[in-house]
Amino acid sequence: MHIPSNSDLIAIWERGAGEHPVDRALTLLSACSPSESREDLARLSIGTRDARLFEIYERLFGPALDAFARCPACNEALEYTLSTHELTAASTSSRSDSPSLTVNDGRISLCLRLPNSLDLRAVSTCTEPELAAKMLVERCIVEANLDGQPVPHADLPLHITDTISSALATADPGAEMLIDLNCTACSNAWQVTLDIERFLWSKISATAKRLLRDVHALASAYGWYEPDILALSTVRRQTYVEMAWPTF
Repeated sequence: MHIPSNSDLIAIWERGAGEHPVDRALTLLSACSPSESREDLARLSIGTRDARLFEIYERLFGPALDAFARCPACNEALEYTLSTHELTAASTSSRSDSPSLTVNDGRISLCLRLPNSLDLRAVSTCTEPELAAKMLVERCIVEANLDGQPVPHADLPLHITDTISSALATADPGAEMLIDLNCTACSNAWQVTLDIERFLWSKISATAKRLLRDVHALASAYGWYEPDILALSTVRRQTYVEMAWPTF
């Protein structure tokens, strides 16, 4: 995996700032996997995609993921830390390595594939959650048979959507990570969905802005050029900024 330089991080941030989160995740993956095409990366299962995003997070910012939530019952603020190692280990241990899976439900036999970024992007414009879930499930049906004969997706019974969703979640548990939380103030228990793309992008955005502030400070103080400033080690760059800051 290629680890982005300071210049790379700024370029990623600049490009990703105007992108949809699904596309932004692919921009991050493309920058760290230059030997793979963006199309191939888009076809990774969501669990595999997010496992790679976790690895990028670890390489850049370490294994601790600091998070914040508010209790839905009493609005108490809750800060907590997660281990990226534990999160990825739990999801990959039960993830299926097969790109497809077969599901049987009575007279119905289905061949499915795991959802990928192309699927998420296709349903992202749908404003109705239930309809979006149905569209996502239908996109993942490779083949459907009723009593051994092909059957159109539209003719499948309504309950089959839940069966497919359950099968896909079991085969790719890392596609949706639910974190159990407990409020210290009122003892309320609830779950939140962990979106690693959002956490990673937040850190990259903050890092890019900090680097640009450093460039501004040192270019203004010493007349240095951006590539030279970004090439400095973190310790040296911050030391120069601290010495130059009183001049502003």
